[in-house]
Parts: sequence; C-alpha cells; structure tokens
Amino acid sequence: MRLALSTAGGLLLHGLVIGSPAPALSARQPESRTIYVTALDRDGRPVTDLQAADFAVKVGNKPLEVIRAEPAQAPLRIAVLVSDAGTGGFQQGLGNFMQKLLGHAEFSLISVIVQPDVIVDYASEGALLRDGLRRLGPRGRQGGAQLMEAIQDAVGTVRRDGRRPAILVLRVGSEAVTPLSGDSVREQLRKSGALLHVVSTLGAQRRPASSARPGISMEQAQMEDNDTASGLLNLGQVLGDGARESGGRHDQVVSTTLVPSLERVADELLNQYAITCALPPGVKATDKLSVSTTRKGLKLQAPARLPTP
Repeated sequence: MRLALSTAGGLLLHGLVIGSPAPALSARQPESRTIYVTALDRDGRPVTDLQAADFAVKVGNKPLEVIRAEPAQAPLRIAVLVSDAGTGGFQQGLGNFMQKLLGHAEFSLISVIVQPDVIVDYASEGALLRDGLRRLGPRGRQGGAQLMEAIQDAVGTVRRDGRRPAILVLRVGSEAVTPLSGDSVREQLRKSGALLHVVSTLGAQRRPASSARPGISMEQAQMEDNDTASGLLNLGQVLGDGARESGGRHDQVVSTTLVPSLERVADELLNQYAITCALPPGVKATDKLSVSTTRKGLKLQAPARLPTP
C-alpha cells in the first residue's frame, strides 16, 4: 500500500526449521539479549552488509559473545508526537516518513498543542493514517505544549512483544514548564527499550523571554523564572541525552531540510541490525553498554544501557 501527500496537503493511497535436540535439563542456557543498532557511513547513509564478526559488544567493560547480527525483521511500533503549536508545519515531512515505513510499522499519531491528544492509536491501515495526517494540518496556533508528559505517556504504551519500539518527536519549542524529572523519564525510556528520535526546528531550544506580570513581586517573578529554567533543563536532558542514550539522536532543521531529515530517519529505522548477545552472570541494568565495529569509518547508533527484558 502506498501513502503520499497531494499538493493540497491531503493524503493519497496508492495504491519450520528443524532444530538440534533439546539440551539436557541440567544444562543451563545462558541468558541473551537483543539490541538494535544503526550503522552509518561518513555520509550518514545506512550500511547494510555487516556481519556478527564486525561487531564488538561490552557491558560494564565485559566483552559479550555476539551470537548473531542480522537485519532487524521485527515490525516497528512508532509513537509520533507532533508538538507544532498547531501550525501544521510537519505534515508534509511526516507524510513522507510514514510512506517510507508503510508495511513495516504501525503508528500512533499524537497532537501536542497543549495536552497530548491521540489522533490515531497504533494503526497500520492507510485509511486511518491518511485521516490522522489530515488532522495534523493547521489547527490554531497556541503555545504551552506538555511535551514531557506526552513523551512519558508514549514510553508507557509503545512497547509490545514482537515489535521494535520507537518514539519520534517533532517540535517547534515553547513548551510548558514541566514538574517531571528528566532523569526519571530517561530511566523509563531506557527500561522500555524504545529508540527516541527528536527533530526540532531551528530556534526551538531558545529560552522564552521573561515577561513580568503586573501584580507579582520580584521574588515571585524570580521563582517563576527558576521554574522555567528547571523545566527546560529537564526537557533538554530527555530530548538530548535521552535520545542519544536510546540509540537515536536530536536533529535541528530548517524548513528546507525537514523532509530529507525525516526521510533519513525512516531509512535508518528500516536498516537497523538486531544484535543478539549472550549475557555473562552478574550483568546489571545500570552497567554501561558499548557497541563498536571493526569496520573503519562507520558511526554506530546504539543504546547506552540494556533494555529491561
């Protein structure tokens, strides 16, 4: 099924392996874990011909046995958070992103103008996604998006057995102050195993100007400014460190680079490796995970910690 945006902004539709004998009951099988990794060349293009011998994996400086490394086959489950202040500015790029992944993913579309509003709740049907994308066009400009809360909600719903979880955040900035802890949301993200990609428009990281309100004291104004700074710091930790630690990244774009940036993210998701490793005894969830390759000139995007099984 093919999914594309028309020039008017609407969405068009186009179109038993025999195993070895079971081991004796006394033989304890080592625990294993699968992680998802993206390999990129110097031009940022996915590299697709790596083998298990090309990867080295460590946890807490302990080398792990790489049992296998192969192209990821599990379907994607992607939560898309559109924090565009109601402008509809991400509609075209998001349409291209979904088109590339259609048939390989299910999507949840969440509008975050103020409170998160679920437009489509995890679907892969073209008709539902088409209608959802139409609803993410211009819809009244307003600031104060509760983006951190939306990310926390997505972390709680995106994981599902047999799926590769991912969260895509599209934002223009000017989010509401959040009381949520950046460290707490990052830990929830790690446990979920979800990859986080963030695409922000240029200037979205800018701190909003302080505006003194009549009738409040200087002390109150200072407290409000401190709350704003703390909230921005927490959000920045999740969008920056949280994305990198998950195996994703945070891109800043202008209008002319938005569409190719999102298409590049889609290509990376389509070309991930599933690397399965044997875990030695004593490995802790807090131990640092390190993935490298013997192939020179490549950049790997991999999680910094093991996900919770």
